[in-house]
Amino acid sequence: MSEIEQHPVLEHIVNVLSKAIVDSKTEKKSEKTAVIKDGNSIIQLDYLADGDELTIWITDKNEILFSEDLLEELQDIDTTAGSNASLKTALQNATIVVNELTIETKFIFQAVKESFDTLSTSYEFIKTIKKQENGFTTQFKFGDNKFELTVINEPAEVKVEANCDDIKNSKVVDTIKADTTKVYTALNQLFK
Repeated sequence: MSEIEQHPVLEHIVNVLSKAIVDSKTEKKSEKTAVIKDGNSIIQLDYLADGDELTIWITDKNEILFSEDLLEELQDIDTTAGSNASLKTALQNATIVVNELTIETKFIFQAVKESFDTLSTSYEFIKTIKKQENGFTTQFKFGDNKFELTVINEPAEVKVEANCDDIKNSKVVDTIKADTTKVYTALNQLFK
């Protein structure tokens, strides 16, 4: 039985992550899919190509990459290529998506939750409603009032919008909108 040949970008990312996650084991499922096992947790990496566009789609249900602080390493993955110029270029041009969000959008997601926590203990993150590579919609509570927050990570700015249509108290709406503006400003200072 011959060994499965995988794209160098996929193979490199799997090697970097498996070395960083102590006692993990790797398995090549196919030319386009690899799995890293950490105890009972599984991280699946899929190589997707569309013309010159290369995406590494990572499914990490237990958020191992986040808990092991490996998102930063993934964001700067090209620096791990050493003197291999073609691999470095391929890594720079690849898009890495973790649990449906690009790495930068994943950082923004964490920053949004932390920002609202910092602004007031009255904010509570409820759940993520929708994800796409460059954005997400979440549900928050402010006291007893639920609202949706949509964040889109565009090249020039991070857009943040609160939907407070179901909240009847105008003072609560004004507070949420003012805090959303503060989060918008902070995110754009951090990420753009």
